[in-house]
Amino acid sequence: MRADLLNFIYVALALTCGVIEEVESFRTVINQNNNPLSSSLQKSSPIILHSSVQKFREDDEWKGEVTTGGTMRGCTVQQVQDSVTEFTIRIDGVEADLGRFSKAIFTKMITDAKQERFQGFRPGTIPPQLYKTYRAFSMDECARETVLEAMQQNNIRPFTNAREEILIEQVSIPPPPPPPQAKKKKKKYPKKKKKTDEVLSNNIDDDDTDDKNESTMSEDEVLTDEPPSTPQWQSFDTMDDAIKAGWAPGQSFSFVAKNVNGQNVLSDTSGAKPLGTKIVV
Repeated sequence: MRADLLNFIYVALALTCGVIEEVESFRTVINQNNNPLSSSLQKSSPIILHSSVQKFREDDEWKGEVTTGGTMRGCTVQQVQDSVTEFTIRIDGVEADLGRFSKAIFTKMITDAKQERFQGFRPGTIPPQLYKTYRAFSMDECARETVLEAMQQNNIRPFTNAREEILIEQVSIPPPPPPPQAKKKKKKYPKKKKKTDEVLSNNIDDDDTDDKNESTMSEDEVLTDEPPSTPQWQSFDTMDDAIKAGWAPGQSFSFVAKNVNGQNVLSDTSGAKPLGTKIVV
């Protein structure tokens, strides 16, 4: 009797453990399906997105330069006072052609992202919430690569972690495009009826008076009309604020890079200067 009772208890425990395992496995599947950050979505984080730009650099058409020809304009390098290895770099985005460069980075990332499978979306469809991340990464990547290019052109060898330590400040973006103006419709005037010679002569006198008045009005308008003001660029403290204001890849932007750490060298063959040497900028 006791043996049968023990067997019954063992069977009940085994069934209970099996049910618990099935429930736990079911919960795991549910959590994976309901998790908005699927494995493919996690690949789109800013850390992994850097690999997409790395592929862009390794492309046959990519020569590792910000501008075509290898010479970038619009960069000013200034050594920080009382420091031999820290620099401040100012970048003029128009002269450096950062609009084209940021657009190329963004296009490459979008092309790679469309090849991924995002859970809950059709193949080739990118979740809308990721576009802001792509835009932010395009601007950040463009700015840091531009700083490294400026360092290379000015014979400054960056330290190992120099890229991650760069601080991007004073970001300026172009003004938003003006809204399209509606076309003015031409007024249709009724045809004049034929009049007698006497009436025509009177009209001629009236027309002369009107012409004088119109000429006087046109001169007054020329004197009073002011030339349209040139739209001013908008300045922001951070890149995130500039993106919130409407910056998009393909638009230029200027900025100041601080905490740029590197060692000034004469050339690739002559070697580095001693750390105690004063550098004249």
